[in-house]
Amino acid sequence: MSLLSPFGTARIRFERGSVANDAPALDVEQAELAFLGAEVARLARGLPRDDQRLLADVAAAALTAVRAGSTRVPVASLGSGAALAERARAHGADDPVTAVIGRPGDRTPLVIEGDWLYVERMRLLEERFCALVRDRLASPGAQADSRAVTRALKAVADGPPALTDEQKRAVRAALTAPLALVTGGPGTGKTTIVLALLRALAWTGLPLDAIAVAAPTGKAAQRLQQSIAAGLAATRGDISDAALRSGAPAPQTVHRLLGWSPKSGRFARHENDPLPHRVVIVDEASMIDLALMDRLLRALRPDARLVLLGDADQLPSIEAGAVFRDLCHALGGVRLTTNLRVASDADARRILGAAEAINAGAVGDAWRAVVATRDSVSALSLTGVEHLAARWTDVADDLLDRWWKDRITASGDFERLASQVFHVADGRVDPAETPHARALFEQHARARILCATRVRGIATSTETIDDALLARLRGAARSRRWRVEPLTAGAPVLVERNDYERGLFNGDQGVVLRIAESGGAPELAAAFPRGDAFEVFPLDTLPDAGPAFALTVHKAQGSEFDHVALVLPETDMPLLTRELLYTAVTRARRSVLIVGSEELLARAVARTLERHSGIAERLAGTRK
Repeated sequence: MSLLSPFGTARIRFERGSVANDAPALDVEQAELAFLGAEVARLARGLPRDDQRLLADVAAAALTAVRAGSTRVPVASLGSGAALAERARAHGADDPVTAVIGRPGDRTPLVIEGDWLYVERMRLLEERFCALVRDRLASPGAQADSRAVTRALKAVADGPPALTDEQKRAVRAALTAPLALVTGGPGTGKTTIVLALLRALAWTGLPLDAIAVAAPTGKAAQRLQQSIAAGLAATRGDISDAALRSGAPAPQTVHRLLGWSPKSGRFARHENDPLPHRVVIVDEASMIDLALMDRLLRALRPDARLVLLGDADQLPSIEAGAVFRDLCHALGGVRLTTNLRVASDADARRILGAAEAINAGAVGDAWRAVVATRDSVSALSLTGVEHLAARWTDVADDLLDRWWKDRITASGDFERLASQVFHVADGRVDPAETPHARALFEQHARARILCATRVRGIATSTETIDDALLARLRGAARSRRWRVEPLTAGAPVLVERNDYERGLFNGDQGVVLRIAESGGAPELAAAFPRGDAFEVFPLDTLPDAGPAFALTVHKAQGSEFDHVALVLPETDMPLLTRELLYTAVTRARRSVLIVGSEELLARAVARTLERHSGIAERLAGTRK
């Protein structure tokens, strides 16, 4: 990265969009990082100008790494800046560089440790988190009665559903270990483990209010709650199961569990006021970043057990860290390998085969055995796993027409339901009309288009595809105009920021309805499922909600759909990785369609997501 002066050059580049010598326009994020790097370098007073510019590049590189999800950056990747970093390690306090780059323990903006350069706060966070993990593993905590654990496991092992040997090991670990890790792909029964663990804990007599269940997003928590409720409804009905059916701990977001207050910007629960629970179960743990995982561990009481479940092969958190993956790598845990869906479902076998081929890192024989390559939209069956080997812009209109017909309006009732006026009382859809609202919601919930990016102006982004499908919903097929009316009746809607006052969370999905309240004129509102009901909110009160015909793969984490179409970008980009493809493919239960060139697909499968972190290294040898 070349240094930009904080005194105007950066601002000019991204405001004007061009500079002399045809240098590329700089986006706001790059300009911000360049400015911050320059500001950090100014702390090295007396440093020659060329060295100061180089130091600014080094600082910007470290900040860029954190913004990209790493906690550190290899010194060797700094180019000519590597010598400057090494100089800081070797020289004493008389070198101005040491005001910016220090060694572990120095209170400098950047710290060099071994072959790595850290932003100091990230190194301290990483070090503190690993100390918390080591302390938890070393602490005896609340001793588990081995006989009670054996009896509880025996009581729940036969289900329903019956547990596999892997699941039994996972439940036993969760009942006995201070920190239990369970990783496995979709269909391996992680939710079954949560249900079995709740039943086993209730069987041991642990009060239900001593158990907490959480997930990173509102959508993931809602899906977990539905699965637990369905599982409990199928249990045979002993006393502990009856107690669970009436009072099972409700899954909530991790932020809500920790008492996050957006007004104060603080968490209510921490080491000085820990959570009261003796067992905390967290699903979709791969989505949790280092800072939030640190908060969670700090908020646990010393004798509490923490159970983390997730898929270590999925995309990690958007923010810095790949904590769940690093923990599994360093500490082991239970890995679920038996897919319980494939025995009687040929489509599930193909999806699993495609996911395994992606993880193997090559589009070879294993891939071709389960993925059908098509050369036109008309050749698609929209079943199993298909690859439409074409540029998106060449097939977009025809494919979106097909998607609209076969995936969105196929029921035949869509237009009637989208135009229906729903009556509302006390903020909820009239119970007599709730089945209609649910039918419209579930029509969208069965299928989703996934993209790598949401950036407007890119043909393969969620915003561009949402615009095209909104146009079809309004009857203006193939419109390419920028969005004028963001939402209309019948459109799926996605919450994009937590709204604690309304109980809406980032990732919550609903549907836009025409509603009438107390005899008033119909107006548009977003309706979200709340158990057996649908709660409605006027659109003008939801500024952070948008259409959701298409989602980014990151937003789709924690969700599952019957049918998924993954749209690859038309040019290569760092976002396009093996983990992104794996996560997208494994969102589907029945069919997957991948659209993009064979070359780009092969590049994506071969590229792994690079997250530089020292957690696994720091925890090496602490496995218990």
